[in-house]
Amino acid sequence: MTLHSQMGLTSVLRQYTHAAHERLDHRMTGLDLFSSHERYTVFLVVQYLFHRDVSDLYARADVAALVPDMDSRNRLELVERDMQDLCVPYPMVRRNPPVAGSVSAAIGWLYVAEGSKLGANILAKRVQDMGLTENFGARHLAPDAQGRAYAWQSFKAAVDHAPLDTSICISHAEAAFERVTQYLDRCEPYLQAA
Repeated sequence: MTLHSQMGLTSVLRQYTHAAHERLDHRMTGLDLFSSHERYTVFLVVQYLFHRDVSDLYARADVAALVPDMDSRNRLELVERDMQDLCVPYPMVRRNPPVAGSVSAAIGWLYVAEGSKLGANILAKRVQDMGLTENFGARHLAPDAQGRAYAWQSFKAAVDHAPLDTSICISHAEAAFERVTQYLDRCEPYLQAA
């Protein structure tokens, strides 16, 4: 069922996932992940786990039919290079790709991944105080080649009025926010020593 023809899908997703997004934001703020290198490495591990999970969605043909440049938006390799810069070991956690059989489900997950790039602008400024840049340790926080606004607007324009099932998009976007929160929970014990 398509319910987003009036507002646009991204506006509907923002409205219906607001509570999940707020919970995640408060959780991240409470963990103070940008106060030291050690705490930032926990953030990097969470980013790695989530982007590893969603990586295959960027290469799907049905997604590429909606958003032609999707494969170039994948940040997993950049997160891995940031981890290598800071000598962060890869976590011994099994990969957990989302069960996203339909393009609507995939777009729900990708809405969260792509939307996080907007907030990365603030995070990129915060990590500069630790000497991290788009060339060292914070590559994945850098804007896409055409800029943050362009990247988001082109994604938004591609999916806003596409024939997608809104309820499926919403449930999978909520699952994506929950997945990041679960990874934060798993990594929190490592912050005790940081």
